[in-house]
Amino acid sequence: MSDTADEQGETKARKRDRRVRAYPWPAKAWLALSSDPDNTLIDDWHELDRVIWNELGLPFADSLFLRSFNLNLPEQVDLARHPQILEAHPHDTIHTWGDYVWSGPKSFERVDAIEGRETLARAGFKPRVWVDHSLFMGNMLHNHRYGSMPTMSDASGHVYPNPLYTLDIARHVGVRYMWDGTITPVLGQDRPLSFWGLQRARNANRRSAALVTAKHAVGKMLGIGEAFRSQFRDNAAYRPHRFPDGSVLYTFPRHGTWADADIDGLGRLLAPLRTDALLRNGGTCILYTHLGKRPADRMREHTHIPPHTLGGLRYLHDRWKEGSIILSSASRLLDYLVLRDHLVVDEEQGVIRFHADGIAFTQVEASDLAGHRFTFVGSGLDPANLKVSGTAGMIPHVTEEHGNDGITITFVS
Repeated sequence: MSDTADEQGETKARKRDRRVRAYPWPAKAWLALSSDPDNTLIDDWHELDRVIWNELGLPFADSLFLRSFNLNLPEQVDLARHPQILEAHPHDTIHTWGDYVWSGPKSFERVDAIEGRETLARAGFKPRVWVDHSLFMGNMLHNHRYGSMPTMSDASGHVYPNPLYTLDIARHVGVRYMWDGTITPVLGQDRPLSFWGLQRARNANRRSAALVTAKHAVGKMLGIGEAFRSQFRDNAAYRPHRFPDGSVLYTFPRHGTWADADIDGLGRLLAPLRTDALLRNGGTCILYTHLGKRPADRMREHTHIPPHTLGGLRYLHDRWKEGSIILSSASRLLDYLVLRDHLVVDEEQGVIRFHADGIAFTQVEASDLAGHRFTFVGSGLDPANLKVSGTAGMIPHVTEEHGNDGITITFVS
């Protein structure tokens, strides 16, 4: 990958070989949930675990707070007080180093991240995804961005070490993908938009910007950046981003709205008509939500998941089972895209070569491809003699033919 950065400190994303189908046959789209753990109470967490991961068996991954010091949410679930959450269902995301917002005298510094690194090591959890949290001072991209800045400087040119800098520790614990602080209005990323599609997205972006002009002004005045809801740029599912310390990670947008980012809003975002629209559009969707949050006027209700959200989840489950949509964790989706965009089809040698991208993967071995599937159409490859290579040699696989729909290679877990 090129080291040349543009004005935003980003590098250009690589485009996939057109002989590889966007998503494994027969899927038309791919969806993941990106849920922030804010406001989650343990009884509601148990209901979510029972319904989403056990009764429906949806292959999503969850996120967690390592610690919560939020005095406004004293019963909020975190790993320190509820270690059982990590074993109950899959997790791939940390919501920063914990909830230090509205935490009274407990301010955040680098030593807290070092403690978090030790906690993760003891738990055997290697988070692949980082999502910034609210007004947390150690955020990397959303509002405050101090977590990615090794030093701070004043107007007179004095440079000081930044005690909030922790990007190096986040990379050390396994983070390779970071939410870029944006919520895209487009349903379905990783696909080209028509001229009118681009105009609709930009118009939606302008309407959102108009609603938060005051917040932008305050944010700029305080030096904390602009609000995340009005930063649509293009329809890429991920992009390399160069941070102030020189490191490069992948960033990704999420889809949804601020108003729909709770368990009730999830039902609106996953209404059958919207799931059908995603299937028509094609593309990927990392859906922004807070599974554990519900509207304030429903806090006394015994049931956390409302009927319309349960109905949307069941409809999504049925489309997943029929094969028209792939469901997974956010990290699984992003890993697939990176691997797909860095493979090369060598028709002459009859080999599919997976190359390391240098960010998410420094090498590509059988363990990195385990469970993934890739479909090739019009490749000229001979299924009977097809070989697959990684960065350290050939990798075993299973080949399946689909007639005119091409061939699919599967890597056994």
